[in-house]
Amino acid sequence: MEWIRFEGLQRSYGAQEVFSGAGGVLRDNVTVALVGPNGAGKSSLVRILAGVDAADGGSLVRPKDSRLGYLSQEASADEGLTLRALLARAFERIHTEEAHVRELEKRLVIASESGDAQAQDRALHVYGEARERFDLHRGADLERRMRSMLVAFDFTEVDLDRSTSDFSGGQRTRASLARLLLEEPDYLILDEPTNHLDIETVRWLEDFLITDPRAALVVSHDRYFLDRVATEVWELDGGQLESYVVPRGRAYEAYLAEKAARLELAERAFERFRDEEKRRRAVVAELRTHGSHNYSHVRSREKQLSKLARVEAPKSSQTAISVKLDASRRATNGLALSATGLAVTYETTLFQHLSFEVRRGERIAIVGPNGAGKSTLLDVLAGRRAADRGHVKLSAGVKTAYFAQDTADDLPSGATAVEAVQGNGLTVNAQAARALLGRLGLGGDAGDKPVEAFSGGERRRIMLARLMAQSADLLFLDEPTNDLDIPSREALEAVLSSYGGAMLVVSHDRYLLRRLAERVLWLRDGNVTSIDGGYEQFEAAQRRGARPGVSAPAAKPVALKAAPPATVAKSERDARVERERTLRALGASEREVARLDEARAELEREFADPTLYDDRLRVANLQRELDENRVAAEAAFARWEELSNSVSESVAG
Repeated sequence: MEWIRFEGLQRSYGAQEVFSGAGGVLRDNVTVALVGPNGAGKSSLVRILAGVDAADGGSLVRPKDSRLGYLSQEASADEGLTLRALLARAFERIHTEEAHVRELEKRLVIASESGDAQAQDRALHVYGEARERFDLHRGADLERRMRSMLVAFDFTEVDLDRSTSDFSGGQRTRASLARLLLEEPDYLILDEPTNHLDIETVRWLEDFLITDPRAALVVSHDRYFLDRVATEVWELDGGQLESYVVPRGRAYEAYLAEKAARLELAERAFERFRDEEKRRRAVVAELRTHGSHNYSHVRSREKQLSKLARVEAPKSSQTAISVKLDASRRATNGLALSATGLAVTYETTLFQHLSFEVRRGERIAIVGPNGAGKSTLLDVLAGRRAADRGHVKLSAGVKTAYFAQDTADDLPSGATAVEAVQGNGLTVNAQAARALLGRLGLGGDAGDKPVEAFSGGERRRIMLARLMAQSADLLFLDEPTNDLDIPSREALEAVLSSYGGAMLVVSHDRYLLRRLAERVLWLRDGNVTSIDGGYEQFEAAQRRGARPGVSAPAAKPVALKAAPPATVAKSERDARVERERTLRALGASEREVARLDEARAELEREFADPTLYDDRLRVANLQRELDENRVAAEAAFARWEELSNSVSESVAG
């Protein structure tokens, strides 16, 4: 069933148009992921679809009496209410429906006793519809559903009588989600539902959305979450809404691939348009230059030029980050850091008996539920606080850098962006600091603005510039993607993935962890387990129902068996032969591209001949030859790019 259908939606703030012409359908058995950069208008569109705001134009249709479950980005449990009272509010409408059903039952008895068959039929029909609605929203098992939701969102019986004012941000989000789902709405709109949730709760929400047949629209920066739940992606960027049908399980990856394919087609179409426009302009210019007396012919060519269907250049509001993060020296097989017998206790034990090693160039993710002590462990390892027991040893000569989740505390108050990059005793001059900021999209006068004038995502970029200026061998990263939209997260990932030093990462961003982590430290209930093989191995262990062990064994480097000298020599010879073969093919490909370019130029010169157009057959043949030339040139250039990349990779290897 369709729950929302909209066409031509428009939204503006003053003279600035946010989006226009937006259209789509939200129906059962479809989970839509709404994505786009910060400022593209995602929240504005969601508020319009949820009925909170009105659009400036277009149409939006919903079924009468449909029930929406809407979780706003600012959603929080009602202040002052206990959790029990909050969840009870979810049943207010169901209780109203139940009272209505009971009233209709009384009317049905009265109609039956009256002996009026028509009145009895009418009462029975009304009662049947009301009873169907009541049963549809599962009004008969309220208590069981509330208990089940408590377990799902990791609340206890004690929490039922606690005030939501005392809850953490994550607990309030979970309480709001629990209430929304208990209301049994017909369809869902969830704006950043994973904010403040730990990985295990997010995983529960994923499984719920995957198995639930209701229509759902979700906005999230969690790409791993979108990968698992989405069956369709709506991208809002540059004022336009694009739709992508994707397979659940690899939804976000499929969306990126389809987007790249569409962009390539759009760029080719634009190039073809520019080439054709240029050719037609050249023909008209040539006719005018040679003073053709056939004025009707000139006007005809001008008319053809004016009628050429215009193709707009592909546009996007996203700006690329092009930077490289370098360690102070190349990674070796030595140790970067070792921890022995670490323990930290507050009211309860966060972790104990923790011993492990971090080798140079190794990437470790620290994961666990909220409150497990992930950030505390990172602080201990970075020397920002002391452990209650145990010690941390940093290898000689290893430089470290810390990228904290709290930008407000780490950036110096009142400093400009340039001064912030130069802070902490870094020996980087103002020109170098400006260059780093510029490569992160903060060029021009932005370097002279105070750090307080920047958004959360922009301040993250300033911190990244400062991180780059340190050339550290070991990075401590605490929620590095907080406050970043998806394009900025992807840019940061690209920077970190090319980094050659060691790193320890605390993050809820599973997409980031999947890309970076080689090993996982899993914290829960005071216990720690080390899992080799990367983040996917951790996910697999979680789904098997594994639990953290009593202690984490020290990391043991895996020794690689050396290949026999003869095998190495043969392998090197084969690689050299293959590289030479690729270089010869690259040279031939370059010559083919040049030949096709010359042939194309010759064809365009012929098109500029004013006498050509007296021979329509010749014009048609030339046009066919030009089209064939374009196809061949595109294929030759694609082959050249492939060979060129192959040569670059072999040189780098």
